[in-house]
Amino acid sequence: MSDTNSAANDAPVVSQSQNIRGICVLLGVMSTPLALWHQGFLLFAGLCYWCASGLSWRNMTPRNRLQALVLSGIGLGAAVIAGLFSHSVDFTGLLKGNIALISMLVAVSFLGLVSQPSLAEGEQLPTGKRSILGTLLGVHFFGAVINLSALFILGDRLSQRRSLSRAQVVALTRAFSAAAFWSPFFAAMGVALTYAPQAKLSELMLSGACLAVAALVIIFFAVRQLSENERFEGYPLRLNSLWLPTLLAVAVLVVHYLYPQLSILFIITLSAPLICILTLLKRGGMVLQLRSHVHGRLANMTNEVVLFLSAGVFSFGLQSVLAGQESLLPFSEFNALTASLSYAFIMALAVSGLHPVIGISIIGPLLMPLQPDQSMLGIIFLSSWALGSAAGPLSGMNISIQGKYGIDGMQIMRWNLPYMLGMSGLVVLTLFVFERF
Repeated sequence: MSDTNSAANDAPVVSQSQNIRGICVLLGVMSTPLALWHQGFLLFAGLCYWCASGLSWRNMTPRNRLQALVLSGIGLGAAVIAGLFSHSVDFTGLLKGNIALISMLVAVSFLGLVSQPSLAEGEQLPTGKRSILGTLLGVHFFGAVINLSALFILGDRLSQRRSLSRAQVVALTRAFSAAAFWSPFFAAMGVALTYAPQAKLSELMLSGACLAVAALVIIFFAVRQLSENERFEGYPLRLNSLWLPTLLAVAVLVVHYLYPQLSILFIITLSAPLICILTLLKRGGMVLQLRSHVHGRLANMTNEVVLFLSAGVFSFGLQSVLAGQESLLPFSEFNALTASLSYAFIMALAVSGLHPVIGISIIGPLLMPLQPDQSMLGIIFLSSWALGSAAGPLSGMNISIQGKYGIDGMQIMRWNLPYMLGMSGLVVLTLFVFERF
Protein backbone atom coordinates (compact mmCIF):
# COMPACT_ATOMS: atom_id res chain seq x y z
CA MET A 1 0.00 0.00 0.00
CA SER A 2 2.82 2.38 0.85
CA ASP A 3 4.45 1.67 -2.51
CA THR A 4 1.22 2.58 -4.26
CA ASN A 5 0.94 5.83 -2.33
CA SER A 6 4.55 6.64 -3.09
CA ALA A 7 4.02 6.05 -6.81
CA ALA A 8 0.94 8.25 -6.74
CA ASN A 9 2.84 11.01 -4.99
CA ASP A 10 5.66 10.79 -7.55
CA ALA A 11 3.28 11.02 -10.52
CA PRO A 12 3.32 14.34 -12.35
CA VAL A 13 0.49 16.70 -11.51
CA VAL A 14 -1.83 17.22 -14.48
CA SER A 15 -4.12 20.24 -14.53
CA GLN A 16 -7.81 20.00 -15.34
CA SER A 17 -7.23 22.09 -18.47
CA GLN A 18 -4.54 19.68 -19.63
CA ASN A 19 -6.85 16.72 -19.04
CA ILE A 20 -9.57 18.33 -21.16
CA ARG A 21 -7.09 19.22 -23.92
CA GLY A 22 -5.87 15.64 -24.09
CA ILE A 23 -9.40 14.28 -24.21
CA CYS A 24 -10.38 16.77 -26.95
CA VAL A 25 -7.42 15.70 -29.09
CA LEU A 26 -8.25 12.03 -28.47
CA LEU A 27 -11.89 12.59 -29.51
CA GLY A 28 -10.64 14.36 -32.63
CA VAL A 29 -8.45 11.48 -33.78
CA MET A 30 -11.17 8.91 -32.95
CA SER A 31 -13.83 10.85 -34.89
CA THR A 32 -11.86 11.37 -38.10
CA PRO A 33 -12.04 7.79 -39.49
CA LEU A 34 -15.81 7.83 -38.88
CA ALA A 35 -16.06 10.56 -41.53
CA LEU A 36 -16.03 7.73 -44.08
CA TRP A 37 -19.64 7.09 -43.02
CA HIS A 38 -20.73 10.66 -42.32
CA GLN A 39 -18.93 13.98 -42.96
CA GLY A 40 -20.39 15.37 -39.75
CA PHE A 41 -17.71 13.46 -37.82
CA LEU A 42 -15.04 15.48 -39.61
CA LEU A 43 -16.72 18.67 -38.46
CA PHE A 44 -16.86 17.31 -34.90
CA ALA A 45 -13.15 16.44 -35.05
CA GLY A 46 -12.39 20.00 -36.15
CA LEU A 47 -14.37 21.41 -33.24
CA CYS A 48 -12.44 19.14 -30.84
CA TYR A 49 -9.06 20.30 -32.17
CA TRP A 50 -10.06 23.96 -32.10
CA CYS A 51 -11.33 23.53 -28.54
CA ALA A 52 -8.01 21.99 -27.46
CA SER A 53 -6.12 24.83 -29.15
CA GLY A 54 -8.27 27.46 -27.44
CA LEU A 55 -7.67 25.92 -24.01
CA SER A 56 -3.90 26.05 -24.51
CA TRP A 57 -3.77 29.48 -26.17
CA ARG A 58 -1.90 31.13 -23.28
CA ASN A 59 0.66 28.33 -23.18
CA MET A 60 1.56 28.54 -26.86
CA THR A 61 4.73 30.18 -28.06
CA PRO A 62 4.25 33.82 -29.17
CA ARG A 63 5.43 32.91 -32.67
CA ASN A 64 2.76 30.22 -33.01
CA ARG A 65 0.03 32.52 -31.70
CA LEU A 66 1.00 35.23 -34.19
CA GLN A 67 1.16 32.82 -37.13
CA ALA A 68 -2.19 31.29 -36.18
CA LEU A 69 -3.87 34.70 -35.92
CA VAL A 70 -2.45 35.96 -39.22
CA LEU A 71 -3.18 32.80 -41.21
CA SER A 72 -6.66 32.31 -39.75
CA GLY A 73 -7.51 36.01 -40.15
CA ILE A 74 -6.48 36.09 -43.80
CA GLY A 75 -8.26 32.79 -44.54
CA LEU A 76 -11.48 33.85 -42.85
CA GLY A 77 -11.42 37.25 -44.56
CA ALA A 78 -10.83 35.66 -47.96
CA ALA A 79 -13.70 33.19 -47.43
CA VAL A 80 -16.06 36.02 -46.45
CA ILE A 81 -15.06 38.06 -49.50
CA ALA A 82 -15.60 35.03 -51.75
CA GLY A 83 -19.03 34.47 -50.23
CA LEU A 84 -20.08 38.10 -50.60
CA PHE A 85 -18.82 38.91 -54.07
CA SER A 86 -18.49 35.74 -56.09
CA HIS A 87 -20.33 32.55 -55.15
CA SER A 88 -21.67 30.51 -52.27
CA VAL A 89 -19.07 29.19 -49.84
CA ASP A 90 -19.49 26.24 -47.49
CA PHE A 91 -18.09 27.84 -44.35
CA THR A 92 -17.91 24.50 -42.55
CA GLY A 93 -14.73 24.07 -44.59
CA LEU A 94 -13.08 26.53 -42.20
CA LEU A 95 -13.35 23.89 -39.47
CA LYS A 96 -12.50 20.87 -41.61
CA GLY A 97 -9.26 22.05 -43.21
CA ASN A 98 -6.25 19.76 -42.56
CA ILE A 99 -8.23 17.64 -40.07
CA ALA A 100 -7.17 14.37 -41.72
CA LEU A 101 -3.54 15.52 -41.58
CA ILE A 102 -3.76 16.50 -37.91
CA SER A 103 -5.38 13.19 -37.01
CA MET A 104 -2.58 11.33 -38.77
CA LEU A 105 0.01 13.24 -36.70
CA VAL A 106 -1.88 12.48 -33.49
CA ALA A 107 -2.21 8.81 -34.43
CA VAL A 108 1.52 8.51 -35.21
CA SER A 109 2.37 9.93 -31.78
CA PHE A 110 1.09 6.67 -30.23
CA LEU A 111 3.97 4.82 -31.89
CA GLY A 112 6.37 6.51 -29.50
CA LEU A 113 5.02 4.21 -26.78
CA VAL A 114 6.24 1.06 -28.53
CA SER A 115 9.07 2.10 -30.88
CA GLN A 116 11.91 3.41 -28.73
CA PRO A 117 15.59 2.82 -29.54
CA SER A 118 17.02 1.42 -26.30
CA LEU A 119 20.45 1.30 -24.67
CA ALA A 120 21.91 -0.90 -22.02
CA GLU A 121 22.61 0.82 -18.73
CA GLY A 122 26.08 2.36 -18.72
CA GLU A 123 26.74 1.47 -22.37
CA GLN A 124 29.59 3.49 -23.86
CA LEU A 125 29.08 5.57 -26.99
CA PRO A 126 30.96 4.20 -30.03
CA THR A 127 33.35 6.29 -32.12
CA GLY A 128 34.63 6.17 -35.69
CA LYS A 129 32.98 5.74 -39.08
CA ARG A 130 30.55 3.06 -37.90
CA SER A 131 29.30 5.35 -35.16
CA ILE A 132 28.54 8.05 -37.74
CA LEU A 133 26.62 5.59 -39.90
CA GLY A 134 24.74 4.17 -36.90
CA THR A 135 23.73 7.63 -35.73
CA LEU A 136 22.53 8.69 -39.18
CA LEU A 137 20.50 5.52 -39.75
CA GLY A 138 19.15 5.52 -36.20
CA VAL A 139 17.79 9.06 -36.17
CA HIS A 140 16.61 8.73 -39.77
CA PHE A 141 14.58 5.52 -39.46
CA PHE A 142 13.28 6.05 -35.95
CA GLY A 143 12.51 9.66 -36.82
CA ALA A 144 10.61 8.41 -39.87
CA VAL A 145 8.16 6.71 -37.50
CA ILE A 146 8.11 8.53 -34.14
CA ASN A 147 9.18 11.94 -35.46
CA LEU A 148 10.78 14.42 -33.01
CA SER A 149 10.79 11.89 -30.17
CA ALA A 150 13.60 10.02 -31.92
CA LEU A 151 15.67 13.20 -32.23
CA PHE A 152 15.40 13.84 -28.49
CA ILE A 153 16.11 10.23 -27.53
CA LEU A 154 19.36 10.17 -29.50
CA GLY A 155 20.24 13.78 -28.65
CA ASP A 156 19.83 13.18 -24.92
CA ARG A 157 22.07 10.11 -25.09
CA LEU A 158 24.79 11.92 -27.06
CA SER A 159 24.75 14.95 -24.75
CA GLN A 160 24.91 13.06 -21.44
CA ARG A 161 28.57 13.83 -20.78
CA ARG A 162 29.13 16.96 -22.88
CA SER A 163 27.20 19.38 -25.05
CA LEU A 164 26.45 18.39 -28.62
CA SER A 165 29.28 19.11 -31.05
CA ARG A 166 28.80 20.68 -34.46
CA ALA A 167 29.27 17.29 -36.14
CA GLN A 168 26.61 15.71 -33.92
CA VAL A 169 24.13 18.55 -34.54
CA VAL A 170 24.70 18.31 -38.29
CA ALA A 171 24.23 14.53 -38.20
CA LEU A 172 21.04 14.67 -36.12
CA THR A 173 19.28 17.55 -37.85
CA ARG A 174 20.07 16.62 -41.43
CA ALA A 175 19.45 12.87 -41.12
CA PHE A 176 16.23 13.41 -39.18
CA SER A 177 14.75 15.96 -41.58
CA ALA A 178 15.72 13.78 -44.58
CA ALA A 179 13.05 11.29 -43.45
CA ALA A 180 10.51 13.81 -44.75
CA PHE A 181 11.57 12.89 -48.30
CA TRP A 182 9.84 9.49 -48.14
CA SER A 183 8.29 8.50 -44.80
CA PRO A 184 4.50 7.93 -44.86
CA PHE A 185 4.48 8.61 -41.09
CA PHE A 186 6.14 12.02 -41.32
CA ALA A 187 4.03 15.17 -41.21
CA ALA A 188 5.43 16.11 -44.62
CA MET A 189 3.72 13.16 -46.31
CA GLY A 190 0.43 14.10 -44.69
CA VAL A 191 0.79 17.65 -46.01
CA ALA A 192 1.78 16.44 -49.48
CA LEU A 193 -1.25 14.13 -49.70
CA THR A 194 -3.52 16.86 -48.36
CA TYR A 195 -2.50 19.48 -50.91
CA ALA A 196 -1.85 16.97 -53.74
CA PRO A 197 -4.54 14.36 -52.98
CA GLN A 198 -4.18 12.48 -56.28
CA ALA A 199 -0.43 11.93 -55.88
CA LYS A 200 0.69 8.29 -56.04
CA LEU A 201 2.30 7.11 -52.82
CA SER A 202 4.58 4.65 -54.63
CA GLU A 203 5.99 7.43 -56.82
CA LEU A 204 6.45 9.78 -53.86
CA MET A 205 8.20 7.13 -51.76
CA LEU A 206 10.43 5.93 -54.60
CA SER A 207 11.62 9.40 -55.62
CA GLY A 208 11.85 10.44 -51.98
CA ALA A 209 13.86 7.35 -51.04
CA CYS A 210 16.37 8.15 -53.81
CA LEU A 211 16.75 11.69 -52.47
CA ALA A 212 17.03 10.41 -48.90
CA VAL A 213 19.80 7.96 -49.83
CA ALA A 214 21.69 10.74 -51.61
CA ALA A 215 21.19 13.00 -48.58
CA LEU A 216 22.50 10.37 -46.14
CA VAL A 217 25.60 9.78 -48.27
CA ILE A 218 26.30 13.53 -48.42
CA ILE A 219 25.68 13.88 -44.67
CA PHE A 220 28.01 10.95 -43.89
CA PHE A 221 30.97 12.51 -45.70
CA ALA A 222 30.22 15.96 -44.28
CA VAL A 223 30.14 14.61 -40.71
CA ARG A 224 33.29 12.54 -41.28
CA GLN A 225 35.09 15.67 -42.48
CA LEU A 226 33.92 17.63 -39.43
CA SER A 227 35.07 14.76 -37.21
CA GLU A 228 38.67 15.16 -38.36
CA ASN A 229 39.02 18.06 -35.92
CA GLU A 230 36.77 16.74 -33.15
CA ARG A 231 36.04 13.29 -31.78
CA PHE A 232 32.63 12.06 -32.90
CA GLU A 233 30.65 9.95 -30.44
CA GLY A 234 27.68 8.31 -32.09
CA TYR A 235 24.66 6.19 -31.27
CA PRO A 236 24.99 2.38 -31.14
CA LEU A 237 22.29 1.31 -33.60
CA ARG A 238 20.99 -2.25 -33.36
CA LEU A 239 19.45 -3.61 -36.54
CA ASN A 240 16.98 -5.80 -34.63
CA SER A 241 15.39 -2.64 -33.22
CA LEU A 242 14.34 -1.50 -36.69
CA TRP A 243 11.69 -4.20 -37.09
CA LEU A 244 8.77 -1.94 -36.16
CA PRO A 245 9.60 0.97 -38.52
CA THR A 246 10.06 -1.55 -41.34
CA LEU A 247 6.85 -3.42 -40.50
CA LEU A 248 4.80 -0.22 -40.40
CA ALA A 249 6.04 1.06 -43.75
CA VAL A 250 5.40 -2.31 -45.43
CA ALA A 251 1.95 -2.62 -43.83
CA VAL A 252 0.87 0.79 -45.11
CA LEU A 253 1.99 -0.03 -48.66
CA VAL A 254 0.29 -3.44 -48.63
CA VAL A 255 -3.02 -2.12 -47.28
CA HIS A 256 -2.98 0.75 -49.76
CA TYR A 257 -2.34 -1.72 -52.59
CA LEU A 258 -5.19 -3.98 -51.48
CA TYR A 259 -7.62 -1.13 -50.76
CA PRO A 260 -6.64 1.76 -53.05
CA GLN A 261 -9.89 3.56 -52.27
CA LEU A 262 -8.63 4.23 -48.73
CA SER A 263 -6.44 7.28 -48.37
CA ILE A 264 -2.97 6.95 -46.86
CA LEU A 265 -3.94 9.36 -44.09
CA PHE A 266 -6.90 7.14 -43.17
CA ILE A 267 -4.78 3.97 -43.18
CA ILE A 268 -2.15 5.47 -40.90
CA THR A 269 -4.72 7.07 -38.59
CA LEU A 270 -6.26 3.64 -38.02
CA SER A 271 -3.17 1.43 -38.06
CA ALA A 272 -0.79 3.38 -35.81
CA PRO A 273 -2.94 3.36 -32.63
CA LEU A 274 -4.06 -0.22 -33.36
CA ILE A 275 -0.47 -1.49 -33.58
CA CYS A 276 0.35 0.43 -30.41
CA ILE A 277 -2.57 -1.10 -28.49
CA LEU A 278 -1.78 -4.65 -29.66
CA THR A 279 1.87 -4.26 -28.69
CA LEU A 280 1.02 -2.82 -25.27
CA LEU A 281 -1.48 -5.65 -24.66
CA LYS A 282 1.38 -8.09 -25.14
CA ARG A 283 3.79 -6.12 -22.95
CA GLY A 284 1.30 -5.16 -20.23
CA GLY A 285 0.46 -1.85 -18.57
CA MET A 286 -1.61 -0.65 -21.53
CA VAL A 287 -4.22 1.42 -19.67
CA LEU A 288 -1.69 3.35 -17.60
CA GLN A 289 0.56 4.13 -20.59
CA LEU A 290 -2.32 5.19 -22.82
CA ARG A 291 -3.77 7.44 -20.10
CA SER A 292 -0.37 9.04 -19.57
CA HIS A 293 -0.01 9.57 -23.32
CA VAL A 294 -3.42 11.23 -23.64
CA HIS A 295 -2.91 13.63 -20.72
CA GLY A 296 0.75 14.25 -21.57
CA ARG A 297 1.77 14.06 -25.23
CA LEU A 298 -1.65 14.63 -26.79
CA ALA A 299 -2.47 17.54 -24.48
CA ASN A 300 0.84 19.19 -25.41
CA MET A 301 0.48 18.80 -29.18
CA THR A 302 -1.54 21.98 -29.54
CA ASN A 303 1.39 24.07 -30.83
CA GLU A 304 1.51 21.74 -33.84
CA VAL A 305 -2.27 21.37 -34.06
CA VAL A 306 -3.03 25.10 -34.16
CA LEU A 307 -0.41 25.65 -36.88
CA PHE A 308 -2.05 23.10 -39.18
CA LEU A 309 -5.56 24.28 -38.27
CA SER A 310 -4.74 27.88 -39.15
CA ALA A 311 -2.94 26.80 -42.33
CA GLY A 312 -6.11 24.88 -43.26
CA VAL A 313 -8.24 28.00 -42.75
CA PHE A 314 -5.79 30.05 -44.83
CA SER A 315 -5.78 27.48 -47.65
CA PHE A 316 -9.60 27.21 -47.62
CA GLY A 317 -9.97 30.98 -47.88
CA LEU A 318 -7.46 31.14 -50.73
CA GLN A 319 -9.18 28.31 -52.59
CA SER A 320 -12.57 30.02 -52.13
CA VAL A 321 -11.28 33.24 -53.69
CA LEU A 322 -9.54 31.41 -56.54
CA ALA A 323 -12.49 29.12 -57.37
CA GLY A 324 -13.33 29.54 -61.04
CA GLN A 325 -10.42 31.94 -61.52
CA GLU A 326 -7.39 31.55 -63.74
CA SER A 327 -4.05 30.98 -62.01
CA LEU A 328 -2.55 34.13 -60.53
CA LEU A 329 0.94 32.80 -61.20
CA PRO A 330 2.81 33.93 -64.34
CA PHE A 331 2.75 30.36 -65.71
CA SER A 332 0.60 28.90 -68.45
CA GLU A 333 1.48 25.27 -67.68
CA PHE A 334 2.95 23.15 -64.92
CA ASN A 335 6.24 21.53 -65.83
CA ALA A 336 9.64 20.84 -64.24
CA LEU A 337 10.67 24.49 -64.58
CA THR A 338 7.56 25.91 -62.91
CA ALA A 339 7.79 23.14 -60.30
CA SER A 340 11.37 24.20 -59.55
CA LEU A 341 10.37 27.85 -59.23
CA SER A 342 7.51 26.88 -56.90
CA TYR A 343 9.93 24.83 -54.80
CA ALA A 344 12.32 27.80 -54.64
CA PHE A 345 9.49 30.05 -53.44
CA ILE A 346 8.59 27.70 -50.57
CA MET A 347 12.26 27.34 -49.63
CA ALA A 348 12.75 31.12 -49.60
CA LEU A 349 9.87 31.44 -47.12
CA ALA A 350 11.29 28.60 -45.00
CA VAL A 351 14.75 30.15 -44.76
CA SER A 352 13.17 33.50 -43.87
CA GLY A 353 11.60 31.85 -40.82
CA LEU A 354 8.17 30.63 -41.94
CA HIS A 355 7.16 27.00 -41.47
CA PRO A 356 7.19 25.02 -44.77
CA VAL A 357 3.46 24.28 -44.39
CA ILE A 358 2.75 27.99 -44.83
CA GLY A 359 4.55 28.12 -48.17
CA ILE A 360 2.83 24.90 -49.22
CA SER A 361 -0.61 26.22 -48.25
CA ILE A 362 0.07 29.29 -50.40
CA ILE A 363 1.52 27.67 -53.50
CA GLY A 364 -0.78 24.61 -53.57
CA PRO A 365 -4.06 26.43 -54.31
CA LEU A 366 -2.30 28.80 -56.71
CA LEU A 367 -1.04 25.91 -58.83
CA MET A 368 -4.31 23.96 -58.99
CA PRO A 369 -5.80 25.88 -61.96
CA LEU A 370 -2.82 24.63 -64.01
CA GLN A 371 -3.93 21.02 -63.39
CA PRO A 372 -0.46 19.99 -62.23
CA ASP A 373 0.90 16.46 -62.09
CA GLN A 374 -0.06 15.60 -58.51
CA SER A 375 2.96 13.38 -57.86
CA MET A 376 5.38 16.06 -59.04
CA LEU A 377 3.56 18.51 -56.81
CA GLY A 378 3.98 16.08 -53.93
CA ILE A 379 7.73 15.85 -54.56
CA ILE A 380 7.95 19.64 -54.26
CA PHE A 381 6.14 19.61 -50.93
CA LEU A 382 8.14 16.72 -49.47
CA SER A 383 11.46 18.19 -50.56
CA SER A 384 10.71 21.68 -49.31
CA TRP A 385 9.77 20.19 -45.92
CA ALA A 386 12.87 17.97 -45.72
CA LEU A 387 15.30 20.76 -46.56
CA GLY A 388 13.34 23.72 -45.18
CA SER A 389 13.25 22.08 -41.74
CA ALA A 390 17.02 21.65 -41.77
CA ALA A 391 17.86 25.19 -42.92
CA GLY A 392 14.94 27.21 -41.54
CA PRO A 393 16.08 29.02 -38.37
CA LEU A 394 12.58 28.92 -36.92
CA SER A 395 11.54 25.42 -38.02
CA GLY A 396 9.99 23.26 -35.34
CA MET A 397 13.04 20.99 -35.30
CA ASN A 398 15.60 23.78 -34.96
CA ILE A 399 13.55 25.60 -32.34
CA SER A 400 13.38 22.34 -30.38
CA ILE A 401 17.15 21.81 -30.68
CA GLN A 402 17.75 25.37 -29.53
CA GLY A 403 15.44 25.09 -26.55
CA LYS A 404 16.61 21.66 -25.40
CA TYR A 405 20.35 21.78 -26.11
CA GLY A 406 21.09 25.52 -26.14
CA ILE A 407 22.30 25.72 -29.75
CA ASP A 408 21.30 28.89 -31.59
CA GLY A 409 18.85 28.37 -34.45
CA MET A 410 20.69 30.85 -36.67
CA GLN A 411 23.89 28.88 -36.12
CA ILE A 412 22.15 25.67 -37.17
CA MET A 413 20.89 27.46 -40.29
CA ARG A 414 24.44 28.55 -41.19
CA TRP A 415 25.71 25.01 -40.71
CA ASN A 416 22.93 23.46 -42.84
CA LEU A 417 22.55 26.12 -45.56
CA PRO A 418 25.28 24.68 -47.86
CA TYR A 419 23.70 21.23 -47.50
CA MET A 420 20.27 22.67 -48.36
CA LEU A 421 21.60 24.40 -51.48
CA GLY A 422 23.43 21.29 -52.68
CA MET A 423 20.46 19.02 -52.11
CA SER A 424 18.17 21.54 -53.82
CA GLY A 425 20.16 20.94 -56.99
CA LEU A 426 19.34 17.23 -56.71
CA VAL A 427 15.67 18.06 -56.08
CA VAL A 428 15.50 20.12 -59.27
CA LEU A 429 17.25 17.32 -61.17
CA THR A 430 14.71 14.85 -59.79
CA LEU A 431 11.85 17.04 -61.02
CA PHE A 432 13.25 17.14 -64.56
CA VAL A 433 13.88 13.38 -64.57
CA PHE A 434 10.37 12.76 -63.23
CA GLU A 435 8.86 14.92 -65.97
CA ARG A 436 10.79 13.05 -68.68
CA PHE A 437 10.01 9.53 -67.52
